[in-house]
Amino acid sequence: MKWYKMICQFFAGLKQTPSNLRETMTEKKAAEISLKKSEVKFIICNGEKVIINWPNVITFHDEDGLVMPRNCYRKPRKPRNPTMFVVHWDVCLSTKSCFDILKKQELSVHFCIDNDGTIYQLMDCNNVAWHAGNKKVNNNSVGVEISNAYYSKYQDIYRSQGFGPRPWCRNVEVHGKTLEPFLGFYSVQVEAFKALSETLHRAYDIPLVAPMDGEKLSTTVVPEVQQAKFKGVLNHYHITTRKIDCAGLKLDKVLKEIA
Repeated sequence: MKWYKMICQFFAGLKQTPSNLRETMTEKKAAEISLKKSEVKFIICNGEKVIINWPNVITFHDEDGLVMPRNCYRKPRKPRNPTMFVVHWDVCLSTKSCFDILKKQELSVHFCIDNDGTIYQLMDCNNVAWHAGNKKVNNNSVGVEISNAYYSKYQDIYRSQGFGPRPWCRNVEVHGKTLEPFLGFYSVQVEAFKALSETLHRAYDIPLVAPMDGEKLSTTVVPEVQQAKFKGVLNHYHITTRKIDCAGLKLDKVLKEIA
């Protein structure tokens, strides 16, 4: 009888093993997820990691990162010290779509901000990206594409994808003309942009100021920007009349909100 009890206890223990194993593995996985969420995030500037205060950042070194092909940018011989941060909208439905188009066009940008606020770094900030359509500006700047398909016909797609409706931009003027109503950025994208601007300010001392026309944000081309003599954060339309991005993004107010 004693041996019978011992054998029963032994097999009972074996039956419990899978459950215990699952519990152990579940706890381990939960710990890994918690650790990943608490990890310090960073961007890469001149080969060095620079901490960024934003929870969702994926660099070109990460397993799920996006990497710009070598034929899409110029790699300088010496370390760069960019003085400008140029903001674009991508007229795409996602960062992945923007990335694919840039590759086909053999163009590039350093960062993309997706619809959910995730910041993707596509290459080291030391590399010269082809994003501004102006050689001097490219040589002295860092560029970011914020995902936004722009046209109102895409609003339903954003809803269907679970992002919710984008805010509207109305009565916005650029280059002396009033634009038809268009889609603006999600608030989480603006917050991600602020975090990225603050980080580049620390990394390169890029001033947190925008091109101004008196006390108002300039809404057209600024010669000082075209000549790459401006130091600060600017919209693409400040470089050329051929572009209107990012009309509606009140850079002066956004930059003032950065602590």
